[in-house]
Amino acid sequence: MDLTGYLTINGTDVWTEYGAFLGETEEGGHVNMDALLRIPKAKDITTVDFRERNGVELPQNPNVKLGSIERTLQFWLRGSSAADRLDKYQRMMTLITSGMLTINVKNYRTYNMVYQDMPAEPDWYESYERDRFYVLFSVKFLEPQPSV
Repeated sequence: MDLTGYLTINGTDVWTEYGAFLGETEEGGHVNMDALLRIPKAKDITTVDFRERNGVELPQNPNVKLGSIERTLQFWLRGSSAADRLDKYQRMMTLITSGMLTINVKNYRTYNMVYQDMPAEPDWYESYERDRFYVLFSVKFLEPQPSV
């Protein structure tokens, strides 16, 4: 499996550098797709509410603007040993927490986001053969100025 070029953060290919990729925990899952394709809530539109009229009045052409949005992405990261996995994980976390991030997802778009939180503890896995080492973790980002 070669996932080169599918996800870059600040120009760094996370598959090549860290052995990381956006992944799901079950077959047919779409947690990441849902997070990436979700449209943010619109900012409030100024309305006028006359007691004598039904409903409210809007501007002739309400110019809809989007609010910021939180996007939680789920990552898998693999290493060749427990030490390699930990090293890659720590280096990737350093990148993710370094400030404003340009995250390019192939076939989607480029997102400008900043780290907010890790909503759950990472889950560490090791194969029975002790030749594959993985960590599953989620990261919540804020996209302060989203686009569609």
